[in-house]
Amino acid sequence: MQKSLDIFKAEPQSVFDVICERKSTGFYMPAYQRPYSWEESHIKDLFSDCENVFRNLLESPDAIIFLGSILSVDDSSAETVYPLAKRHPPTHIKLIIDGQQRLSTLILIILCLNERLNILLPSLKKAINTEQDEDTRDVLDELRQIVSQLEIDTTNIAIETTADHAVYKYLPKIIRSQVDCWGRNETKAKYDSPVAEILCAYQRHLVEQRQKSAFKQLDLSLMSDSAKRVVNNIKEIRKQLDCVQKGFEFKLPDGDVEEKIKISDLVDIDTLDTCLDFPIEEDLQQATERHPKVAEIIYIALFTKFLLHRVCLTYVEVNNESYAFDMFEALNTTGEPLTAIETFVPKVIEHIGNKRKDGISESEVEASMDILNSITERFEDIIKSKEKNDKTKALILAFVRAYQGKVKVTSLRDQRDAMLKSYDNCNYAYKDEYLKQLAKTASFLFEQWQTAVPDVLDLVESNSKDEANLCLRYLVDMKHDIVQSLLVQFILVDEKYETTGTEFSSFGEVLKAVTAFSVLWRAMTGGADGIDAVYKKLHERGITDHDTGYQLGNGTLTADKFNADAIKSFFRQELEQKILDKKSPKIGVEDQWLDICSKQQILTKTKSIKFLLLAGMHGVELNGVNYELSDQVNTQYLTTMMWELISGKDAIKKVFNGGSTEGWKDEEIANPEVFNKIGNVLVDARNGLSSNSSQSWYNLKQHMLQALANDSIKNIDDILLAPGKIGLEAKRNASVLMLEKKFVDITFADEWNKQAINERTILLLSNAWRNLSQWLDWK
Repeated sequence: MQKSLDIFKAEPQSVFDVICERKSTGFYMPAYQRPYSWEESHIKDLFSDCENVFRNLLESPDAIIFLGSILSVDDSSAETVYPLAKRHPPTHIKLIIDGQQRLSTLILIILCLNERLNILLPSLKKAINTEQDEDTRDVLDELRQIVSQLEIDTTNIAIETTADHAVYKYLPKIIRSQVDCWGRNETKAKYDSPVAEILCAYQRHLVEQRQKSAFKQLDLSLMSDSAKRVVNNIKEIRKQLDCVQKGFEFKLPDGDVEEKIKISDLVDIDTLDTCLDFPIEEDLQQATERHPKVAEIIYIALFTKFLLHRVCLTYVEVNNESYAFDMFEALNTTGEPLTAIETFVPKVIEHIGNKRKDGISESEVEASMDILNSITERFEDIIKSKEKNDKTKALILAFVRAYQGKVKVTSLRDQRDAMLKSYDNCNYAYKDEYLKQLAKTASFLFEQWQTAVPDVLDLVESNSKDEANLCLRYLVDMKHDIVQSLLVQFILVDEKYETTGTEFSSFGEVLKAVTAFSVLWRAMTGGADGIDAVYKKLHERGITDHDTGYQLGNGTLTADKFNADAIKSFFRQELEQKILDKKSPKIGVEDQWLDICSKQQILTKTKSIKFLLLAGMHGVELNGVNYELSDQVNTQYLTTMMWELISGKDAIKKVFNGGSTEGWKDEEIANPEVFNKIGNVLVDARNGLSSNSSQSWYNLKQHMLQALANDSIKNIDDILLAPGKIGLEAKRNASVLMLEKKFVDITFADEWNKQAINERTILLLSNAWRNLSQWLDWK
């Protein structure tokens, strides 16, 4: 049995233990870690805590600060490091899963302490050199040794190597993935993240100051604009150290100043000896009276000792990332949880690192990183965590189902496991293809499905684009997200066989087939009625009994398997079985479907019938007393403009709206099973007809006849067939007229009764079947 101690180890450690003692350890921030974001207020709070606890330490050895946890995974083999300069990284590398904000801030404070100690040391040396009394010189020299050791300890924000370069032989203690690169010379080193930039700049500053008699502060104006957050924090740290240097005279929120700690207050305090190994004796106090600057040095040295040895962290090291992420979620009670995409990134970088070891060119590495970045960058500008999580979940659902057939994403851990396991199960040779397919899925969701106005863009040929967009908008409107996986598969098919945007596009055919299947299926009940199970069956079990599922898998993307005709056949079989399950007494699939749908109260859910309604009106016109098929432009209702019009508020109404039958003569239409049939639908694009249930048939008919008397209806063809490009407003007006022209299908009746509703119901449904069954190649 594997013991928990074999999986992770956790122990309390001081700041010195975590940062300064690990001289050859570098901390690596993976790409999913958010940018450094601590503000000046966080700095003030930390110093305030330190000041309070330091004062307590003067009275009790139990005084200590617990600053939280650092959660890491050992990656000394640099598998997740990118970019990577071979043989340049530190000997030991810790991948930081949690705690980067506090770790980065502590390193910045240590930098400022080192700077302050370097500034103050010359004045201490001067005091020693000018002191005449030998005993006082000895006391001051003992202090110098303490301060010098602290100066050495605080230089461990850099990792010294054996390289010759004066600056780059020192590697910054902390860097970020994709932004920085540990390098021991100018050509390899790259430190563009704010924290790494300041660490490198300070190391250069240290080298420059070695030749000068007086140590100066680092000029922060030389930092890049991207380092503004870090620069502001360093300025605040310096202010707080000024307060320390004056005797811990910190400003209180009300504007007052804390009472100064005098050197005399520190004399013979046992806890300074036992806890900080820094006893203050009376002879040192007397030395400060002769050399006032020495007191300032003591305060800074005491604070440095306190920060390094009395500020503690729980340092947790886990033996693999999966456990680390579980632990992160358990420990992270206040921050935002990492999304599955963020935890997926290091796995990809690890694979890219393995490819580099196998000898692939840097151009190929860059190409892989570009693909990865094309995915992650889509999430970077999303501020709201809920939106980010929702979009992450949508991407995982769409892609993992397309890739391996089955996916569960109930919890955040489910999402993470789905991504990591599908990637781990992907053969090494196909991992690059996996990433490309994931990127294409993200592109489809972000740029086409999830946009304010869904658009297929260049996925189909131009003359099919409007019809394809109509289908896409229907699917998005219905939140029919489960179809994304199938659509993505055929987007990839088109890309592989270079048929994207051509007349041979499989995606265009499948998009129409998916839409037709959905509309015809939902018409039988007015709801989903288990349609998602059909797609789960397709992806998990496949089309035939011998199939392993409709999945991308390891290199299974072939035209033989992913065939639009096979998908249409599958949908026909599923739809036919559903029709048979409804047990209509009619003979033949079409008549059975008509019988089932004609009895449904479809108008109770007008949103779900928009496409069915357009398909029912499309391609027919009333000629005298008969309906005839027509391909005239003024009978084309399957357009995005029509979709927008019938999606308007109150555009879809009922001829008889329920309630009193006064003025209607037929009391049977008051039955919801009659007036909620699709034959009772009325499309009022201008919202000019009252939906008042008390309105009589005669009055409503007069309003519709008045609209039909509009001479512009006769000129629809002239508008739509006008030479040159038709303006959007002209097209909209013509479409409104086309919808009003359909009033004649209602006003044709002398009386609006059950018979009229039933006849029009059959007309609309039979025509919808005719139009949509063609998209499924139903003979």
